Amino acid sequence: MIQASNRRVLCVDDEPLVLEGLERTLFEHFEVTTESNPLAALSILESSPAFAVVLSDMRMPQLDGAKLLARARAIAPLTSRILLTGQAEVDSAVAAVNEGQILRFLWKPCPPAHLIQALELGVEQYRLVTAERELLERTVTGCVRLLSEVLSLVAPALFSRTQRIKGLVTHMTKKLALDDPWRFEVAALFSMIGCVGLPESTLERALAQRPLDAAEEKAFADHPLMAHRLLSEIPRFEEIAAMIKLQASPPLAPPSVDVERGGTMLRLALQVERATAGGKTLADAIATLARKGDAAEQPYLSALSDFRNAEGSTTVRALPVSQMTAEMILEEDVRTTNGVVVIPKGRELSTILIERLFKFTRAGTLVEPIRVRVPM
Repeated sequence: MIQASNRRVLCVDDEPLVLEGLERTLFEHFEVTTESNPLAALSILESSPAFAVVLSDMRMPQLDGAKLLARARAIAPLTSRILLTGQAEVDSAVAAVNEGQILRFLWKPCPPAHLIQALELGVEQYRLVTAERELLERTVTGCVRLLSEVLSLVAPALFSRTQRIKGLVTHMTKKLALDDPWRFEVAALFSMIGCVGLPESTLERALAQRPLDAAEEKAFADHPLMAHRLLSEIPRFEEIAAMIKLQASPPLAPPSVDVERGGTMLRLALQVERATAGGKTLADAIATLARKGDAAEQPYLSALSDFRNAEGSTTVRALPVSQMTAEMILEEDVRTTNGVVVIPKGRELSTILIERLFKFTRAGTLVEPIRVRVPM
């Protein structure tokens, strides 16, 4: 979770005495880190916990303050940026504003009170943007959870498949330590939402990998485009929609690195899921894809190599509905006493599904206990 109370400040100046003075002035107000080498400062920014503010001098060897803050913006876009500059460096300061999108530039020498005030402003801006981002992520996550639960009721077979795809994508994002993994996971959850409009018979044969006629084959192949049209109209879902659009084939000109990553992970997850659903082992499915020789896909395939081990921290238990919780996975079909399948095997339980089972339990028409896979 993003730290809303972050008061970490990175001060960059090529003069050690200036850095000592800054540390003495600021240490009572902020958590200060100093660095005299601008390139080393970028490494610190990249590898350390997030800084609320970067404060940089303008005139430095190797890399001036304008270029430093521009690179800092690429590394840590949420971090506030402040520039210290001399009267003779106005043109460079303007360049810093344009390239690095800095919050403030301060004239040297800067009175301590003015410097502290500017840094407090930077900390507050960081707090606001991170809080807004966290709220957005939580809101999106809640909406996605609701929509996916509705999908689970409307198209259970489709939902089961997307849950398996999501598991593969989530594992890749964790192994590759990708930023903002929720975007890739949401793309996985909605990767097949374009199939909802297909006739039930067509979808059933497609998921079972049975032959389709030419029209059905085209309709099923076009589901990523349909999903893209549906999701691209939702604010902040543009990247997610683009990832889903690219899941069918490698992009010729991807709009961004993250969209290309998302499209690649979806494409591989879909192929692995399809192969394993058809009876192949995970190792065989990965080996088949690796033999294609696409170098760009190899890191993702390597990340999947221990996926089964990642699923190993679960146990199978037979439980009544009253002891079930969300995130358990059904190990058998849930049936009524007269043999009707209520929920198919492989579904991840949600609060909505458990409530649905409770209705059958209260009516005395559900076969219990039910075998489920329980996270350890």
